[in-house]
Amino acid sequence: MNRRKLLARGAALAAVPLAGAYAALGQASESDVIIIGAGAAGIAAARRIAEAGRSYALIEASGRVGGRAFTDTSIFGVPFDVGAHWIHTPSLHPLSAFGRAAGLDLYGAPDHGRLFMDGAEAGEGERADFFAAVKQGERAIVATGEAGRDVPAGRVLPNLGDWAPSARFALGPFSCAKELDQVSTVDFSRSEEKDEDEFCRQGFGTLVAKLAAPLSVRLNTAASTVDFNGRLASVATDRGTLKGRVVIIAVPPSVIAAGKLRILPRLPERVRTAVETITLGTYDHIAFELPGNPAGLKADELVYFKVDGSRAYGLLARINGGSLHSLEVAGAVAADLANGPPEAARAFLMAALTHEFGARTAAKVGKVHATRWSREPWALGAFTCALPGYAHMRRAFMEIVSDRLIFAGEHAHESLWGSVGGAWLSGERAAKQALGVLG
Repeated sequence: MNRRKLLARGAALAAVPLAGAYAALGQASESDVIIIGAGAAGIAAARRIAEAGRSYALIEASGRVGGRAFTDTSIFGVPFDVGAHWIHTPSLHPLSAFGRAAGLDLYGAPDHGRLFMDGAEAGEGERADFFAAVKQGERAIVATGEAGRDVPAGRVLPNLGDWAPSARFALGPFSCAKELDQVSTVDFSRSEEKDEDEFCRQGFGTLVAKLAAPLSVRLNTAASTVDFNGRLASVATDRGTLKGRVVIIAVPPSVIAAGKLRILPRLPERVRTAVETITLGTYDHIAFELPGNPAGLKADELVYFKVDGSRAYGLLARINGGSLHSLEVAGAVAADLANGPPEAARAFLMAALTHEFGARTAAKVGKVHATRWSREPWALGAFTCALPGYAHMRRAFMEIVSDRLIFAGEHAHESLWGSVGGAWLSGERAAKQALGVLG
């Protein structure tokens, strides 16, 4: 364990969930800090502000907390993570330690995935060839990014032969929610290697929601305008106007780009460029019940498939050891399905299962539920990855604007982007900056 991981783990063990005055500090009509968005970043920021004894107003446009980390138990009768499910690099942030302190059941994800091809499990040689192709492509992208060349990741791939379509899926859509031609080599190279993962049996969204429990959160309160022209900042919502000394915006940049949240006066050019270039990709789950385990899959294992064209996907099997599975679709495939009719996802799932495991297995599928994160009004995508040439713009989201405006979210973390852990750490960083402004 290196020094950074040691410090992160020590901080996690010290910072267990607290109750106390969190809620009371969040009741003020005029606050020290207004926090827009009650996802992981907003929750982390509010907790730090409250721990420092400062007042806050934490508002959320939807009717729940958690943002893109949300666990549903009504669809299948068991915990289903509608958004984030993998707890990536748990040693670099406190979320796993928080979960254990709250009594949740966390356990390590299987280290390696399985590979299927031509309707059967691949042999050891083919599996080794596939993962070698992925590693070869990864090395080429990382080397280019570390050399300072910020170009489309797809442009620097070596010849990966027959494994190219499958490797491109693993490196691009599955890891970055985008096709590799839309992925910055520098952003890719800066991302922390996800060499360790954990799952929460009650759901990752459940864990995040527990961390919001001590806070006062104003749900169904959508901010429309943030105005810094007065002595205090004003945040106009559909439930009135809030006043505060500092504003933390913890919503995806897609919400700002779509004009759902206006900021006055106009954002500096540098920040506007960041909003336009640190964009969200598409990643969705087609979750389904498959009783009896007819495919002979192991609990929580990730299954890759050899593909010839561009219609690639992965499978997270037997979530928590049960009969719930999730076909993972991302990039162009997920975008097509999200923009298509509701029945398109089920048809895609049935075709995939028939091809990979046979018609008998596909016929045993029960309830199906497909997410559409690009259509969610307060997300408009899954997670960010910088467009080629613009990885450096993430830093614009880490700077204080006009002495009163601060950004937080996975888009505002340079190495843990695309993860709930990165969002949490960015919220803590934003709170520290806000406290500095408040003196």
